[in-house]
Amino acid sequence: MKTKKVLTIFHTTDIHNKLNGNKLRKIKDLLSSCDTEFLLLDSGDFLLGGNIIFSPFEPVINKINELNYTAIAIGNREFNYFRSVFYNRLKKINTYLLASNLIDLRFKKNNEKIKKNLYLVCNDIRICIIGLTKPQYNEKHFWEFVTGFRFLNFYDSVSKIVKDYYKITDIFIILSHLGITDDINLAKFLKENYYNIVNRFLILGGHDHKEFFDDTFIPIIHSEPYLKKITKIELFFIDNKNHYDLDSIFISRLDL
Repeated sequence: MKTKKVLTIFHTTDIHNKLNGNKLRKIKDLLSSCDTEFLLLDSGDFLLGGNIIFSPFEPVINKINELNYTAIAIGNREFNYFRSVFYNRLKKINTYLLASNLIDLRFKKNNEKIKKNLYLVCNDIRICIIGLTKPQYNEKHFWEFVTGFRFLNFYDSVSKIVKDYYKITDIFIILSHLGITDDINLAKFLKENYYNIVNRFLILGGHDHKEFFDDTFIPIIHSEPYLKKITKIELFFIDNKNHYDLDSIFISRLDL
């Protein structure tokens, strides 16, 4: 009999500072009662401030840090046109903030602070988490010269990481803040270009403030915004000699 493994993911997105004490307690209780190893992931926009206007105080950061997220995608709310504001936000968060399609042209050493992906092993499942942020302007746009940040083609950004990691990865989890339309386009791209490993991809998205699921190409899951619900995703894997194959997915939407 083939060995089966379970990986549980709890997913949130577009919190927008709506993490109050009651919701924080409910999430902590939910995580502590989980009887499998799990990841806690967010697809971006947890802050109150934005990419131009910003709040000097972000009380949600302390609550986010209490939950010990595995990784969070950089949303357009976390990005800021003011470089010092953006890097200060990255510094205050105690987890990995991911964006594989965002680079600092002005100070290349700073690109070490903008993590592209996270590789880890959980319950023997080899996982590569890739972050994607919503481009705020096109390459070589006026704002690129002002800010010193460039938003890369997200197809190329994902492809580079997949090519580097596919031999040692059982599941690629793409934390996307691109929105539903671009997530569908990305799913189609991955199925067409990586058809031999298409069952190794899962997109967890946000930005459009809409609960969503589609598996026409590869599974895409968006959670309710403002922490109205948290999505629990159970991934069931089967041992296939030197790697694990994703066999099935069970999704439940839990009220908070």
